[in-house]
This record gives sequence, C-alpha cells and structure tokens, in this order.
Amino acid sequence: MKRLALSFIAAFLLASCAQHEEPEVDFKPIQLNWSAQSGQAESHPDKDRCVISITSALMQDKRILASKMELLDYLVLYDVKGENLEFKGICGNVAFKDAAECHWTAVCAAGENVVVKFHNGD
Repeated sequence: MKRLALSFIAAFLLASCAQHEEPEVDFKPIQLNWSAQSGQAESHPDKDRCVISITSALMQDKRILASKMELLDYLVLYDVKGENLEFKGICGNVAFKDAAECHWTAVCAAGENVVVKFHNGD
C-alpha cells in the first residue's frame, strides 16, 4: 500500500512539474554583415561596443520580432562621422525591400546609448 501511495505521489509531482513550462522567448534570427567604409572606422576604439549594442537593440526591436522574414540578413555599412560611428543597415532580401525593418541607421557615441532608427526605404 505504501508503494502504491508513493508511486501516486511521485506521478502527481512529475505531472505538476511538467505543466510548468518555461515561457516562450521571442527570437528572430538575424545576420549582420559588418563592412567598414574606412580604416579609421575599422580601428575606432568604440567599434566593438557599438557592434554589440546595435546587435542587442536589433534583436529586441518589435519590428524585427514581428518581421515576416524567417532570417533577417543585413549589410551594415559604417564609418566615422565626427567623433562618432554611424551605421546603416540594409536588408539583403530584396523581396522585402519596402518593409519597415529593412532600412535602419544608428549613431554610436561614447557614453551614450545606441538608438536604432528604422526607415522605410529612405
């Protein structure tokens, strides 16, 4: 009888744990092909921080997460503008060239958060 009760309790606990699934995380695969337009941009001291910040911002953006494209593939051109780095992302999938998520710019300045601005074909 004890074995039956223990088996019942174990089955109950197992079923209870199985019902508590982890919440689904929104994720959209993106590929960023970075291309410096000058040697000064390639060796800029903030380049790595900017690349990480922009990648993070894109992966969390609602336009990216809601995109109808299975994989967002961008050519990202960047260069120095004043003391900052300026980035321009262009979608590689021409079938979606007018989609809001296919054209964006970002300026990365020392000590400031990066803001990605989307442009519909500009």
